[in-house]
Amino acid sequence: MANALATGLMPDDKFLQTGLSSGMSATAGIHSSKPKPVPEEHAGKNILPLDYVPTTSTRLDIPTAKGTPVKVAPISIGAWPWGDQGTFHWSEEQLPEIKATWKKLYDAGLTFIDTASAYGNGRSEEIVGELVRGLPRDSYVIQTKYLGLPTALNNYTNPVDAVVQECKKSLERLGLEYMDIYLVHGHIHPQSNAKVAEGLAKCVELGLTKAVGVANYSNDDVLKMKAELAKYNVPLATQQVEFSILRRLPEIEGEIDLCQKNGIIFQSYSSLGQARLGGDYSPSNPPPKTYKFSNYAMEDIQHTTDVVKSIADKRGKSMASVALNYNISKGALPVVGIRTQKQAQDTIDALGWRLTEEEVTAIDKVSVYGNKTALWQQG
Repeated sequence: MANALATGLMPDDKFLQTGLSSGMSATAGIHSSKPKPVPEEHAGKNILPLDYVPTTSTRLDIPTAKGTPVKVAPISIGAWPWGDQGTFHWSEEQLPEIKATWKKLYDAGLTFIDTASAYGNGRSEEIVGELVRGLPRDSYVIQTKYLGLPTALNNYTNPVDAVVQECKKSLERLGLEYMDIYLVHGHIHPQSNAKVAEGLAKCVELGLTKAVGVANYSNDDVLKMKAELAKYNVPLATQQVEFSILRRLPEIEGEIDLCQKNGIIFQSYSSLGQARLGGDYSPSNPPPKTYKFSNYAMEDIQHTTDVVKSIADKRGKSMASVALNYNISKGALPVVGIRTQKQAQDTIDALGWRLTEEEVTAIDKVSVYGNKTALWQQG
């Protein structure tokens, strides 16, 4: 079991949950938990051409400094629930189901895993390492994240090498010589973007990672990080933010468009609104209170889930499959937390077809705008 990562205050999974409860999430703290509808003028906009129909064998190119891209599946397996107690109440008894779920996904061709040092205080990375051990290294893609906490002294005394050292710690937990993609988890690091970019570039130079990116950054900081990395001939490969039917802000305010114009892969986390779009929850059976992203009362989004369910029923698909297909239709590479074989099948079933423009427009009309936060969700 991994030791708690040193934050100077608390384990990272508890830090995340405490922060999300107090205002890092756009529906907690000072932020309204009432959904803000999207103006109808935005319905039916920003839909990818309908001839783009990714399957489980489709691969997208994540740019690297050496020119050979990292090939990734069009949906990423979110490993935040694996090992995390603060939000997902992890028990080691869940591990056998996680292993069976991974096998199902791996056999289907969905082999892109997203994790982070903060998830379960490193336990998520350890579990990922257990899952991929013994598999051909080119048969899966691992993405993890650096959480540059302002409480960590090393970020002040060694602002560049702190990034490198955390990368090495993640690799030790993963049991790997290199990771495929390394992200900055959020803009809360005390170092300047220039120092973090230098640290990321050093990770690439040392062969610790092939590609680098950011998460939760504003448009301005995305461009600043891109410019800083360019000084070392390292491309900014990806940006990951919360995006779903319940948070269209990144689409409406230009984050997705910015990424597309700059050759940056846009990834969406909480792609199902932390399970609120998955069909398992209702006003009489709400999700756990620790699910802070898109934390709207189920009765307040009933009209949204009703439309998604109606389309799902007509399609013979699950609500989760429809919601993930929606994100793909808008230009996102969805990251989705998967803990069960049923969830794995829903994810597999999101590929190989596309919602029509009329269906996307119908969902757009009942979608939620969302908010930003000063502490975390800049994008």
